[in-house]
Amino acid sequence: MKTFRRFLSRVRSLGTKKPDEERLREEIEEHLALQTAENIRAGMPPAEARRRAVLKFGAVEAVKESYREQRGLPFMETLIQDARHALRRLRMAPAFTVATVLTLALGIGATTSIFTLVNAILLKALPVANPGELYRLGREAHCCYLGGYSQEKEFSIVSYDLYRYLKDNTRGFSELAAFPSQGSFGVRRSNTSDAAQSYPGEFVSGNYFRMFGIRPYAGRTFTDADDQAGAPPVAVISYRLWEQRYGADPSVIGSTFDVDQKPVTVVGVAPPGFFGDTLSNAATEIFLPLNTEPVVESDSDLKKYNIHWLNLIGRIEPGVSPTSIEAQMRVELKQWLVMHWSEMSASDRAKFPEQTLFLSPGGAGITSMRQRYEDWLLILMAVTGFVLLIVCANVANLMLIRSMERRQQTSVSMALGAPAYRVISQPLLESILLGLAGGGAGLAIAFASTSLIWRFAFPSLQGVAAVPIEASPSVPVLLFALATSIATGLCFSIAPAWMSIRVDPIEALRCSVRSMVRTGSLSRKALVILQAALSLVLLSAAGLLTTALRGLEHQDFGFEQDYRVVVSFNPRLAGYQAPQLSLLYKRIHDSIATIPGVSSVALCLYSPPKGGWGAGVWIDGGPAPGPKDDNSSSWNRVTPSYFQVVGTPIVRGRGITEQDTATAQRVAVVSQAFVRKFFGNDDPIGKYFGGKAENGHEFEIVGVAKDARYFPHVLDQLNSPVYFLPEAQADYTQMNLGSLFLHDIVILERPGANVSFASMREAIASVDPDMPITAIRTLKEQVALQFTQQRLIARLTSLFGVLSLLLASIGLYGVTAYNVGRRTNEIGVRMALGADRSQIVRLVVRSAFRLILLGLLIGLPLTVGVSRFLANQLYGTNPYNPLLILTAVGVLGFSTLAASLIPALRASLISPLKALREE
Repeated sequence: MKTFRRFLSRVRSLGTKKPDEERLREEIEEHLALQTAENIRAGMPPAEARRRAVLKFGAVEAVKESYREQRGLPFMETLIQDARHALRRLRMAPAFTVATVLTLALGIGATTSIFTLVNAILLKALPVANPGELYRLGREAHCCYLGGYSQEKEFSIVSYDLYRYLKDNTRGFSELAAFPSQGSFGVRRSNTSDAAQSYPGEFVSGNYFRMFGIRPYAGRTFTDADDQAGAPPVAVISYRLWEQRYGADPSVIGSTFDVDQKPVTVVGVAPPGFFGDTLSNAATEIFLPLNTEPVVESDSDLKKYNIHWLNLIGRIEPGVSPTSIEAQMRVELKQWLVMHWSEMSASDRAKFPEQTLFLSPGGAGITSMRQRYEDWLLILMAVTGFVLLIVCANVANLMLIRSMERRQQTSVSMALGAPAYRVISQPLLESILLGLAGGGAGLAIAFASTSLIWRFAFPSLQGVAAVPIEASPSVPVLLFALATSIATGLCFSIAPAWMSIRVDPIEALRCSVRSMVRTGSLSRKALVILQAALSLVLLSAAGLLTTALRGLEHQDFGFEQDYRVVVSFNPRLAGYQAPQLSLLYKRIHDSIATIPGVSSVALCLYSPPKGGWGAGVWIDGGPAPGPKDDNSSSWNRVTPSYFQVVGTPIVRGRGITEQDTATAQRVAVVSQAFVRKFFGNDDPIGKYFGGKAENGHEFEIVGVAKDARYFPHVLDQLNSPVYFLPEAQADYTQMNLGSLFLHDIVILERPGANVSFASMREAIASVDPDMPITAIRTLKEQVALQFTQQRLIARLTSLFGVLSLLLASIGLYGVTAYNVGRRTNEIGVRMALGADRSQIVRLVVRSAFRLILLGLLIGLPLTVGVSRFLANQLYGTNPYNPLLILTAVGVLGFSTLAASLIPALRASLISPLKALREE
């Protein structure tokens, strides 16, 4: 031992002129030569002297290995060596490698594609400076206007006066900015012949860009001076609008633009990538100071203390606790409400003790879109997680079979003294390399499929001001794909690695076939059982979601969809004022009615199934609603023949007619839900109601319309009450013009007619070429847009369910075929003893179905749990529908039969004589 240590010491002290391995070899030979010479001098023959020298020195290869371990980076060298060896082995098994990589690519690609959307919609922060310092008012996003001095659950939007009060009195914010929900502006460059275009925009406080830490790309952003009453109207436009619409023309800065027909000077361009404060249906393209709102929209009034429409986001100062700011703002809210106590209604005063507010992280902005899509995206992530588990189980089965085929090689390695960690490292490295290869292929699949999913998920958002989400590579997505690939590789390599260290060298070297069949059998069967259980869960979920979607799409909407087209427009963006509206609507109606093929036309505030305005209802002669009573109803303003055009029957009384003029008695048509809520079993015809407590005699009910589906909030709610008012009886002298602008034109075509959208545009342009048309679509398309998310989730879940079934079938086929191959001798003996082919087929199929039955025992409780989880998204569909579960079981059983039948038929053709000879 001392001799060996001295030897290593001398080796380490050698110079560096020769390679390490060559110097080591020369030193060993020199040492052996000296010892051999000494033995010869002692009288030994040369051959014996050499042999004794080698024995005294010890194992040469062990010395070399010990030396290598004491120099350089042996771990890295070993890892590189093993990786090369693993690549060589994978290259020598192309069928196995390709099948495994493609299987992994499907699983990792599906998971990564959904994560791309999850990251973009749920996890991504606003592209602003230090988003972690931002906090917003409210836990939930509310739109768009709330009146009075009380809000349910929390104060999440505020009036301009309350904003100023909080901004002036709250300590801890370096900046507190305000802005309403996104709207639309009619924009055109002044002194040009261009027609006005509709663009998403919003009014923002003067410190808005400063609060976000946003610097202009060109020009300047707003200052506090721009947000003062009487200041010259200015605007900042997005980089996207500046580049795509105006070709990045520098002269745009300083130019005058007409915004809703009001002159505004563009003073700057926002930086690329900044889309505003809200991840919404469209990126904000134009920003105006908040005090410009009364100038651009003449009916706006910032001094209305009890009209709340502003969102707040603030940047907290370093070291300040958001909790302390929140407590301070709650006190200030109560102080502000007390200041307006005399203006409160009895209901507001009763709700005063409940009024509060909350601060929540604002780095992601106002999260209305996140709240809308969060549940669906999380469901999709769970679904793809199930698919990835099935992929792992499938690949683990392939790896187990491969490990069994290399069992003799592993036994030889262990018999020769290979360390356990080196034996384990081989399947681990193969698995990680396969995982990375599958992840690379999956990444390509993910970005291709994400673009398709994006188009299916948001078909209405493709356009000039598309939603600011890109299905493109990003650091979080790449890291997720890398982590998923490595984790997947490790996951499906555990079983083969565990099997490799349980090899019995003696039995394997003896080629004990029966032992090899038994070893790993339980693991392979367990993986097939897992795949079957997960496939049942996904198939049942797909069935439930598809059934729920069909229920939504084929419900009784209360209106007809065939032969109807909806044209959406916005007179406000063309600068129309109240006295001009009635004549404008008549001209548009008459112009479109003259188009060949048009049967009739009606204009409305909003067309079904969209929801809209709401108001309180006071029944004439009825009891006054209490502070906690819900007396709200939706309402719509329509032109004559509206009910005939949309195909909603009048079940009692009459509809809106030409006789309902401005000088006639003010009338209303109410829905059946309105009658149930406010009149019960009483006949409502001839009775009166009003929109204010002091004016219960405002509208006479002249008709009851069949309930129609309007979706102001959620899809699964019962038909909400709604009443309809004649357009001709609108009060065009009122200051609140919002309810006076009709936005939809419903056109009924004659059967067989093919009225082009171009002719509709021409008809409106003949009335006013500057009238912005925001959309033209059939009523069927408008209804279908309401179910975009549900359709996407149902289709993707069905796709993943079929994929999981296919993978489970492939896994079952592989295991069954492998077991048949290993049991060739047994089957031969059975056939030699008189078993016929049908018995052999039943034997193989029965063993496969036994595994699936165990999978069903595990999968059924999981299916019930998943159904309960999905209950809120099923819109009245029974989450425990036995027919759907039985259908899923039947599909799984059929796939099991198909997967096991081919190996079973192959087993039945085995020659007994040949099988016994192989034994």
